[in-house]
Amino acid sequence: MATQADRSRLTPRQHECLRHVYARRTSEEISAITGLAVGTIDTYIAEAVTVLGARNRRHAAELLQEKGGQTTTPEKPISENLGVAVTPPRSQATAEPDGPRQWVALLPVRQRGAIGNDLGPVARLVAIVGFAIALAAGFGMLAVGMRVISDLATGLR
Repeated sequence: MATQADRSRLTPRQHECLRHVYARRTSEEISAITGLAVGTIDTYIAEAVTVLGARNRRHAAELLQEKGGQTTTPEKPISENLGVAVTPPRSQATAEPDGPRQWVALLPVRQRGAIGNDLGPVARLVAIVGFAIALAAGFGMLAVGMRVISDLATGLR
């Protein structure tokens, strides 16, 4: 059983997160409610579990809610929270870039999970011309490099 001293060592955010855990909400749901990142929510809960000396997040939430040996009834029955949690899609305006892989989306190739090629005729034409120019430049550089090596080899004899 969590003592009053243990409960007082919890921060207000840890209290809030554990109240949501007690209401059988997932980290994603708590994140949507509080506006914090899922990783931050998980960190708050993990720290609270450590402070309370609980076995897991659910046990920590139950320890926090105990009043005189009795626990209050959770808001949601257990059966409502079984299954796969779906995270809400991020809007394009708030989407963060994926870092180094962001440029891959600009290539005219099928992306993972796409059913077909969704390039329009103009984008497809620009891609073909761009590939042709890149190919010609590459072969030109190869030819110049071979010529330089050839001239160096013949000049050394």
